[in-house]
Amino acid sequence: MPAPLSPTGTETPGTEAVHPDDRGAGLYRALAAGDRRVGPRGTVAFAVSTADVDSGAGDVYVALGLGKYLERLGWGVQLWPMEQWDTPVPEDVTVLVSMVESFVPGLVPEHTALVAWVRNWTDTWADLPYLDEFDAVWASSTRAVERMAAKHRRRVSLMPIGVDLELFDGTQHQNDTTHQNGTQPQNGTQHQPQDTHRGTHPIDVVTTVNFWGAERLGTAAIDVLAESRDVVWYGANREHLVRSERIDHRGIASFFDLPAVYASSAFVVDDLIPPARKYATHNSRLFEGLASGALVVTNCADGLADLGLEDVPTYHDGPSLVDAVGERDDDLVARLRAVVVERHSYAARAAVADAALTEIVAERAGRPGAHRGAFLTWTTHLREQLRRTERERDTHLSGVHDINGRLITAIEDAQRAAAASDATIRTLSEERDRLARRLDEVTRSRTFRLAERIARITGRR
Repeated sequence: MPAPLSPTGTETPGTEAVHPDDRGAGLYRALAAGDRRVGPRGTVAFAVSTADVDSGAGDVYVALGLGKYLERLGWGVQLWPMEQWDTPVPEDVTVLVSMVESFVPGLVPEHTALVAWVRNWTDTWADLPYLDEFDAVWASSTRAVERMAAKHRRRVSLMPIGVDLELFDGTQHQNDTTHQNGTQPQNGTQHQPQDTHRGTHPIDVVTTVNFWGAERLGTAAIDVLAESRDVVWYGANREHLVRSERIDHRGIASFFDLPAVYASSAFVVDDLIPPARKYATHNSRLFEGLASGALVVTNCADGLADLGLEDVPTYHDGPSLVDAVGERDDDLVARLRAVVVERHSYAARAAVADAALTEIVAERAGRPGAHRGAFLTWTTHLREQLRRTERERDTHLSGVHDINGRLITAIEDAQRAAAASDATIRTLSEERDRLARRLDEVTRSRTFRLAERIARITGRR
């Protein structure tokens, strides 16, 4: 059986007097920079894809969200980004929480406790040959807990992701008459309201999913919805989205702009990728949207009851999305928000994590040695070498694609220029031939021959 879900309550000891600067973006940046890495309880390092808070990487915001509240409980917090995975983890790190399934822990000191936080890609995590190196596994859904428990010989417990209620507080921090990131809609105009579903919200329906090249289940559904509702889309790679012209594409929104975006929206459409739907590992958008006072609609009904959110509307295609995004029920929104505030804050998650980390660290204490074995160390270096090779390959391919694109454009320009040149030559040739025919007609005419005779007689020729 999975461990109990987070306890109720959103405050943890000592949070009542928190300085305003320690509530928002400033603290996230300080944690990411390593400014808060030392604490009386020890240091928690999070293995993440990047330490760039502006990257849009979800694992970073989840790590910093939990880390923010662990720091208030006495833990030092730091990020251990992918660029450092080929170097030894500092000896003073008490526990390392891996947020990414490709992290290999061969350079983690033997005395440092290890936790795998399985938030997605559950099958990949379960198939790791070194999974038992981790002292504990946290999984973000009951179904993921069951999958991981079948593969991990130690403790596996339930740890869904959550929401930072000090950021996502339901406040419309700025009026949405202009875009949050300063950009304009793709078509250069603002959509006019089509209906009254949005109530007092400047945005009717918003989605913040990114496009990474593969068609998502919700993408076609949103096209259908846009025929009858105003849809705003924040997300990466909007230039590659061939979608309905009715959708207002606004590019990437900063993580720190999302609270205002969600609070300004009547509805938020979530779109879980297939690996997440398979194990009902719901993502931050569900909790952040509901905490902000928006009604979230998701394409995964599984797992909602475990979270106390079984009344969240769901969809599976375009028509069902249109039905789900009907009249906004403010009473439903208030009930769902109350559940999130009570059960799913990072303050509440930190209380559970704190107890779990204390246990794990105590078990790990006193183990000798600074290395985890030559084979795992070699595997770590090899994995990072492969990762660098992949990056170089991707950079090379990107360069090749860029050159190829420019070559295609140049060829097309040359062909257009050649076509234009051919057209000009044809026009001039036609004009020359027309003039030649006209000259022939003139020289053969009676008037011309008469004029020729008169010219000869008068000596003018």
